[in-house]
Amino acid sequence: MSGAGALDGRTVRRLSRAISTVEDRADGYEEILSGAYRAPAKAEVIGVTGPPGAGKSTLVDALTAHWAGTGERVAVLAVDPSSPFSGGAVLGDRVRMDRSSDLPSVYLRSISARGEGGGLSAAVCDIVALLDEAEFDRVVIETVGAGQADIAVADAADCTLVVFVPGLGDDIQAAKAGLMEVGDVYAVNKGDLPGAKATVAEINGAIGVAYAGTPGVNKTTAGLITAQPASSPGRLAVLRRHGDPASDSTLWRPPVQLVSARSGDGVPDLAGAVDAFLGWCSESGRPAQRRRSRIRAQMLRTLSAALIAPYQQNAGQAAEDLAGSIERVLASATSPAEAVAELIRRGSR
Repeated sequence: MSGAGALDGRTVRRLSRAISTVEDRADGYEEILSGAYRAPAKAEVIGVTGPPGAGKSTLVDALTAHWAGTGERVAVLAVDPSSPFSGGAVLGDRVRMDRSSDLPSVYLRSISARGEGGGLSAAVCDIVALLDEAEFDRVVIETVGAGQADIAVADAADCTLVVFVPGLGDDIQAAKAGLMEVGDVYAVNKGDLPGAKATVAEINGAIGVAYAGTPGVNKTTAGLITAQPASSPGRLAVLRRHGDPASDSTLWRPPVQLVSARSGDGVPDLAGAVDAFLGWCSESGRPAQRRRSRIRAQMLRTLSAALIAPYQQNAGQAAEDLAGSIERVLASATSPAEAVAELIRRGSR
């Protein structure tokens, strides 16, 4: 265990202030991040996503309590919808996480999505760095739950857990298009409901399509697979994430676990599946690749924000140039694309 067990109140208060400063981009946030990103990156990051109503919060609560019970320090980042007026989290601290929220080695924080697409806040990567600096063993990110678009967590996490629930009907078909390409482990929550096993079979079938024709893989195999020689790499994104049958000695076929978060049935097995995937990643050198992807995505977000910020101000040359360009488009003198290209040329001088 990298952490020091129970969190003391002083550490929690200091961490909470630092996260607020970074999330708000308040004075001093650059200095805070400068120290955080220089700390060794040791925490395992698990992203939990899925359609609304899948019981993600209750499942995250159960998993967090399980991992905390093994002696780990666990931080939970619950990304909530944001207020269109204040930008803050609408739901605030989660009241559904009653099993883990009072445990001494668990830190729970609700953060706002702040209008970001893909179900994540732009500050998540930075907050994970702060939690690394605070020596957490595991960080669990629960996304907003926006369905098919809620897939940005795959760039932020070492393992992506996708949660479905029986009874979604056509909704599961709409959600699968995006979510079936990002999951490393799948869970069917509320496993005591009618249709739960059928939902497991449906998801297994969708995963099997991606692996059809791959040597060593069949409909029922799940978890770690010994790959057989192949002449070409995997043909879909799910294979690129889980090994190349042309070069890797093992592949990972995402398992689908039946679980009931409320009763706890299946939670240890689900946690074991997550840890098995993380172990395979570690043995195959993938954590460094995932971290590189995470940092790249964060730098692109930061770069985008820095470039657009001057134009969002109410004063200054950039704001005046933007206002003039808007007027020219309204006067039918140019197009938005041409106006933006001109703004970029001016900005590069």
